[in-house]
Amino acid sequence: MMMTLSLTPEQQQALGKVSTLYTVPSVAQALHSSTTLRFGLIADPQYADAEPGTHHPRYYRNSLCKLDRAIAELNDHRLDFVVTLGDMVDRDWASFDAVLPLYENLRHPHAMVIGNHDAQVISEHLATRTPAIGLPKSYYQFSLPGYRFIVIDGNDLSLYCTAGNGEQRQQAQAMLNLLEQEKRPQAQPWNGAVGLRQLEWLENTLHHARLHHETVLVFGHYPLAPENRHNLWNCEQLVEMLCRYQVRAYFAGHDHEGNYARIGNTDFITLKGMVDGADRLPFARVEVKNGELTVNGYGPEISRVLPLETPINAY
Repeated sequence: MMMTLSLTPEQQQALGKVSTLYTVPSVAQALHSSTTLRFGLIADPQYADAEPGTHHPRYYRNSLCKLDRAIAELNDHRLDFVVTLGDMVDRDWASFDAVLPLYENLRHPHAMVIGNHDAQVISEHLATRTPAIGLPKSYYQFSLPGYRFIVIDGNDLSLYCTAGNGEQRQQAQAMLNLLEQEKRPQAQPWNGAVGLRQLEWLENTLHHARLHHETVLVFGHYPLAPENRHNLWNCEQLVEMLCRYQVRAYFAGHDHEGNYARIGNTDFITLKGMVDGADRLPFARVEVKNGELTVNGYGPEISRVLPLETPINAY
């Protein structure tokens, strides 16, 4: 049974079936394979009933067919779970009506990361309620023997916060203003940050995982490295923490071109966006065995074999 995150009754009622995005995946008690962790990754389907973008090669309507094909392929493999790295939809509350039924066909436990487009659509929907309903937080953890999986919420401090989130939107605007003054590339209104309470929760979770000698994998929408205009506003703070706790890998979406960096013993992997191109269909299966991480890329997604200890490299 799926466990819903701590949505308020008002949030639960206003979100309706979209509240399924705020659930912790119910994974098995043990790995399907005694030696290898296996999971799937999807990034930025970004569906909308809209014409292709004029400034970006985004084919919004095509994402339904693409997502259906990706789910069918992932269903053919024995996986422990699947993660969507954000931006299930591009715009319009009605877009969820078309996308959510496709995920009902997924045979694996599903972990959802809330992307900036998801957050904007959800926030605009909640803003129609009186009194104002805040954008729900979506950071959580789940585990399998020997592994800890952490999903972070990069919309925690963002311009998508509403009056129902208290002063968090003002805090986000102040952080963005400072980054703009410092001419930081990630100083973009469509990015966000991890707030103080979430940072404390993250460090406590990483500390607990270290005490139990667990391999940690972290999933988020906004990239953390290398330096990029799509990165989380406070990406440097997150990189320092994840590397200090020897997190094995961090997976993100948001930058549709994809990216990669290795810092210390941590791999930072950004998947390509599914919505880009009329027929391009990037997604991935990942395997972890004895610390070695293998990304099996589909379509234009890059396949990688990443040993536990390799020279620092970025490309």
